[in-house]
Amino acid sequence: MVTIKNGKYDLELKFGLGELNAIDRALGYEVREINLGEGLETLLPKLQSGNVLAIAKIIKACTKGQKGYPRKEEELEHILTEIVETYGSFKAFGKVLIEELGNKPLTQDLVKVK
Repeated sequence: MVTIKNGKYDLELKFGLGELNAIDRALGYEVREINLGEGLETLLPKLQSGNVLAIAKIIKACTKGQKGYPRKEEELEHILTEIVETYGSFKAFGKVLIEELGNKPLTQDLVKVK
């Protein structure tokens, strides 16, 4: 389980079906204001490269509905700053998330080497 802090709140990064659907939409392709999804296919490369915008979207998707969910950009920036202070870089944090995805039944196939 990966947790992050937003002020006094500990938020769990959950990877259930609802969260995966939100990630797919957030990282997906949009054509003429229609979201085509396909964001899960880009998830791994974005985590491996430490893409800060993707990590921000993942945090929002995986914590929505939890008490202390980041609603404002300032809260999200604070969380991202703490991630760098804790893990050293977004790439290192991405590695932790990839490991977590590999341990979850719904996402293990995303990270398995074929």
